[in-house]
Amino acid sequence: MDDLLLAATVLPGIAFMYYIYTLDRIEKEPVDFLIKLVGIGAISCIPAIIIELAADGLLGVFFYPTTPAYVFAEAFFGVAVIEELCKYYVLKRYTWTHPGFNYHFDAILYAVCVSMGFALLENFFYVLEGGMTIALSRAVTSIPGHGVFGIFMGIYYGDAKEHLHCMRRRLKDSSLRMAIFVPTVLHGLYDFFILTDDETMIFCWLIFIVVLYVVAYKKVKKMSREDHQIYY
Repeated sequence: MDDLLLAATVLPGIAFMYYIYTLDRIEKEPVDFLIKLVGIGAISCIPAIIIELAADGLLGVFFYPTTPAYVFAEAFFGVAVIEELCKYYVLKRYTWTHPGFNYHFDAILYAVCVSMGFALLENFFYVLEGGMTIALSRAVTSIPGHGVFGIFMGIYYGDAKEHLHCMRRRLKDSSLRMAIFVPTVLHGLYDFFILTDDETMIFCWLIFIVVLYVVAYKKVKKMSREDHQIYY
C-alpha cells in the first residue's frame, strides 16, 4: 500500500476522532489512553470478522441468499449486532471503572475512539482489496458512519454511568441496553439500505445518512456545550 492510499485509509478516521476530541472542552482525556482505546477497538475487529463469517454460513441455512429476508437478517444479525457488541464489550471492559471517566462527554469520546479503531482496521482490509476508489467512498460513508454509531453509544453509555453514581440502578441498566440497541438499529438500517440491490433503497440510504449525520452533529455539539461532571 503506497503512502497516498494509506493516508486516504487512515486520515478520515483520525480527523473524525480529532474533531470529537476538540469538543471535550472541560477536562481533556489522556492521549495515551485514547490511543489505547483505538488500538483495542481495532483488535475487536478481528473476532467480529470471524463471527460474521460463521453467521453468514448460518444465515444461508435459514434464508435463501439475495432475498429481502436474507438481506435484512445479514444486515442486522450478521453484521450490526456483532460489530456493535464487539465495540461495546471493549468500551465497557476498558473504560467503565477508569478513574478519568468523570464527565458525561468522556463517554462519547471513548466510544468514538473504540469505534474508529474498529473502523480503521476494517477500512484497511476493504481498501487493500478495492484501492483508492473504495478508500474515497468509505471516507464519507462507512468511516463517519462508525463514528456516528459511536456517538450514540457514548450518549447512552454516559447516561448509564451518571445513573450509577446517582444510585438509579434500573435506569443505569436501561441506558446500557440502549447503548447497544440504538447504534445496532442505526447500523442495521445503514447496511440494509445499501445491501438491498434497489435504486429506491439506495435513495433511502442517502436520505438516511444525511439525516443521521445532521442529528448526530447537533447532538454531539449539544452534549459538548452541556457537559458536566457525573460524580464528585
